[in-house]
Amino acid sequence: MEVPKKMTSNIIETDTGITISTPKRKSWALIIFLSLITLQFTNALIQSLFFAYELSVLERISIFILSLIVVYFTLKGLLWQLKGVKEIYISSDELKLSKLSPLWTKTKTYNLSEVKNIDIKDETVSEGPTAMLQLLRITDKIKITFSYGYETITATSGIDQMEAIELKDIIKNKIGLLH
Repeated sequence: MEVPKKMTSNIIETDTGITISTPKRKSWALIIFLSLITLQFTNALIQSLFFAYELSVLERISIFILSLIVVYFTLKGLLWQLKGVKEIYISSDELKLSKLSPLWTKTKTYNLSEVKNIDIKDETVSEGPTAMLQLLRITDKIKITFSYGYETITATSGIDQMEAIELKDIIKNKIGLLH
């Protein structure tokens, strides 16, 4: 007998608010690509430090700095793909959206009274380059968004339709939007 799939999001409700944590949907094609770039530029770092005797000091320093920058950003992307978590925290007066990764954290705070509409966007396409990116899981098809002033903000993505409907209902109830 087939076992029903559970939600990928983790919901924690406390006295002060509710936290919804959704792990980043992994794109193995992107993980392999970023791993190869990270390995190549790590090799360039080692080569520039220890084995580039025929290069001048300025050339070695420039290779070292460029490789260090590329390794940092590819490692940042790689860790986001492997261990990234999108977190929504709703308290009585604010909405916080956080992207958590082992190497960096990015948090944005919104005034809860200015949040007007919560919606599910289905950006599924069947052909073209965007369809290929969705097939490789580089971009997400389903997103939960909200209106904040004249801007549409993506709260979370990388979930399926049924989970999006349930999360939307939880968020609407917590914020107090009834329709």
